[in-house]
Amino acid sequence: MKLFSLANEERVFVKKETVEGVLEYPGAANAVLVTGAMGVGSEIEFIDDAQLRGGRSRLRPIKGRTHPGSWSMTTYAKPSGALGVVPETDVLFECLMGKKEINSGVSVVYSLDSSLNLPSFSLWVKKGHTVFALEGCTVNQAELNISGGEIVGVNWSGNFMQWYRGGYALTTAIVATSATTLTVDDATRFSGPNRMKISIGDDTNTGAGYTVTAINYTTKVITFSPGLVGAGEASGAVVQGWVPATSTEVGSPIHGKITDVTIDTFPATLLSSRVSIVNNLKYYEDEMNGEWFANAYGTTGFRQIEGSLGLFFRKHVSTYFYKSEYQIQGALLIKCGPSAGNFMEVSLPHIEYRTPTLSGDEEVLMDIPFIAVATAALDDEASITFK
Repeated sequence: MKLFSLANEERVFVKKETVEGVLEYPGAANAVLVTGAMGVGSEIEFIDDAQLRGGRSRLRPIKGRTHPGSWSMTTYAKPSGALGVVPETDVLFECLMGKKEINSGVSVVYSLDSSLNLPSFSLWVKKGHTVFALEGCTVNQAELNISGGEIVGVNWSGNFMQWYRGGYALTTAIVATSATTLTVDDATRFSGPNRMKISIGDDTNTGAGYTVTAINYTTKVITFSPGLVGAGEASGAVVQGWVPATSTEVGSPIHGKITDVTIDTFPATLLSSRVSIVNNLKYYEDEMNGEWFANAYGTTGFRQIEGSLGLFFRKHVSTYFYKSEYQIQGALLIKCGPSAGNFMEVSLPHIEYRTPTLSGDEEVLMDIPFIAVATAALDDEASITFK
């Protein structure tokens, strides 16, 4: 039995949902490589029993809702290497921004959408011996970090409606060809009937996995579909959560050193830059709808786009104190990458500077906070282009 989960075993798959909150099953092309272990969790509500029983003892709480879950991960910025071909994190960028335009042989452009509901996706995470499947996921925030001394990275985070798990157990009896049930040593490591998929021994249903249709935690019997297609599995075979057998890596990471920055079309020399996009999404969990979890979300407030620029305090940059005081706007364009097909371009056409700060024990450094604003046309604060 496999006891420990190792961080280097982690695998992540992201697939856009056709219907929000309806789990999608990934393929190799939906793989996303993360840097560092992914964070994921969902808290169940437990309410204190307030009934008076003539004493001071507290009885067991009453189980309530499952609150919307949260997830977070970090990836590199990785253009595909080909013009007009989406990057590895395509679904995440589309769900962050709202709109995607593919210009064949030219570019892929992600721009802001004014609609109330941003797209959702399903997220599959294999953490060592257990696979977690999350449905109704959204991107609430992404932070792009572009530094001259590091690989360009993106910190992603958001929420989800519900999750399921497929653990690691052993069969306690033979599973014959065409069988639709199996008995394991511990069925509590699995959840999500009619959602979660498993593999049985070496049998993966030709790569598609078997769908768990029922779990009896008392008898430790798992019912699955379709019937076992292989020659059968002996007692002691491993039953575990399913993910695609292979992953397709797309593109190459960009080093921040090869980044060109212009402000109002004039070249700017920076040490670092940070751009944060926050959607302020809200999940609805208080309606009486017969469900224990949230099954709808919306964008009730303003989006927030802000960031900062880090640079040496050269004599000409003191003008940013004036610009911040008088709300002088600038057009910020950050273009990362070495060549056509390997560029990621972040465009903020209208930024307003906030009061710079100075620091440094050797060279004096300036940090310039900023916010991105829209014009009267709306939804034009930012775009992200791969070209």
